Amino acid sequence: MKKSYLLISLLLLLTGQSMAQTYADDVAQIIFDNCTSCHHAGGIAPFSLMTYSDVFGMASSIQTEVNNGNMPPWSPDDNYSEFAHARSLTSTEIATINNWVNAGAPQGNPQNTPAAPVYNPNNWQLGTPDMSVRIPDYVSKATFGNDDYVCFSIPTNWPTSETIQAIEVIPGNASIVHHVLVYIDANNTYGTDTSSHNCGGPTNLPLIAGFAPGSSPAQFPNTANLKMGINLPANSRIIFAMHYPEGSQGILDSTRINFHFYPQGTSGVRQVTANPVLSDYSFSINANTVDSVDAWFPPGGNLPMSTNLSLFSIFPHAHLLGQSFIVYAVNHSPPYDRIPLIHIPKWDFDWQGFYVFKYLQKLPVGYKLYGKAIYDNTTNNPFNPNNPPQNISFGLNTTDEMFLVYFQYMNYQQGDELINIDSLLQLQTPTGTEPIAINEGGLFLTSYPNPSNDLTMLQYYLQHTTDISLGIYDLQGKLVKQLIVGNTPKGEHYTSWDGTNDAGTKVPTGIYISQLQVNGKTITNKIIRN
Repeated sequence: MKKSYLLISLLLLLTGQSMAQTYADDVAQIIFDNCTSCHHAGGIAPFSLMTYSDVFGMASSIQTEVNNGNMPPWSPDDNYSEFAHARSLTSTEIATINNWVNAGAPQGNPQNTPAAPVYNPNNWQLGTPDMSVRIPDYVSKATFGNDDYVCFSIPTNWPTSETIQAIEVIPGNASIVHHVLVYIDANNTYGTDTSSHNCGGPTNLPLIAGFAPGSSPAQFPNTANLKMGINLPANSRIIFAMHYPEGSQGILDSTRINFHFYPQGTSGVRQVTANPVLSDYSFSINANTVDSVDAWFPPGGNLPMSTNLSLFSIFPHAHLLGQSFIVYAVNHSPPYDRIPLIHIPKWDFDWQGFYVFKYLQKLPVGYKLYGKAIYDNTTNNPFNPNNPPQNISFGLNTTDEMFLVYFQYMNYQQGDELINIDSLLQLQTPTGTEPIAINEGGLFLTSYPNPSNDLTMLQYYLQHTTDISLGIYDLQGKLVKQLIVGNTPKGEHYTSWDGTNDAGTKVPTGIYISQLQVNGKTITNKIIRN
């Protein structure tokens, strides 16, 4: 009898060992699917989780963060509405991680480990773009108690109109870029503003993308049954509305935006529009109160929608006092049916962006949009920027507050609500229809400081090793000083102009033009000498 019990015990032990969950067989894929987009070399996270040794060393912390709901960061309530590429873990995945860690985090057979994802060394998630535009090197001027809001108007010098299929915002320094709003300026109506430090971006130009920590690239479906995109007129300028938070003073940034275009002549692309459809710019939240802000669209909630729309994504936005968000559409007349759009029960200021609906959401004629956010302006809020609490109103600084809900949308077509966007976006990874072009055929040129009475730094970018000419000209087109002539390797380059001509004599104050010539193409930049 004892031998029978011993045999049974041994079989149970062996069965338990064979059923034990391992990194290779059970955990690696969960980590690859939900964590490594941030936790890889060069990613925005402070450490990598690309290998077993990486994960093993952080196993206890991973277990804690997963069970607390902090990681992977995902704010929407999945029981309220569904989004593409949701990062929330299932109860089964959480149980797998718990069992694995509790068992000592065994590796298992390394040969069973699934292939790890490959990330672009430039941290470009969507691969090589068709066009890449970046701001000049900028050092944050955020001082104590004041964030730094600046806007850059960057020319594309792109000679043909294009249709954008994907946009990827790549922070030059992820540690200080709180958010970026990206606009198209087709008629050069909005200039660079790096002096007021409160530039929130244009209100009358089309918004095409937004970035905040944790947000994904803006990618539109490109399949036989559904093509979506945004028109980019020839020779447009791109407006970067940058937000650098308090504490970032003196730190350098060089944020870049990569664009992926449809091939020329592509037909049937449905145009996408983005706007802060729900907003309130005049609210205030008294100190030591928990209060709410809400808004209707159409404003006041008295009139319903007059055109059927299809909603592609939603982007609620608040600051540090935010506690929760809920947005839905409601029928203007009985039975007052609701279309749930997003519920964020626990607002996280550090993780926000455009959430793409798993299925296109039909907003029918007769419905109206409603959004509401709760704000905690008491000492019970550990993120309250003021102690003691102060009265807070709408403003640009992180220590102010906002209530905005952006939507990306388009005109409705029959059957839109049946389209699974999640599956469509998983079918594609844009790689560029042509080799990368920086602004115009590989050209990018800027200068700083501007105006200047000392050295002027000129910064330029070449996608390919090639012969170039870089010189300074006066307003009559006469060459003042030749800076560079000859073969130059690809990449970013810097050179300086000391304000002298080719004879070594200081030039008079005034306006001069730097001119970069590459393969028959020319790009210029105005320089002011004081």
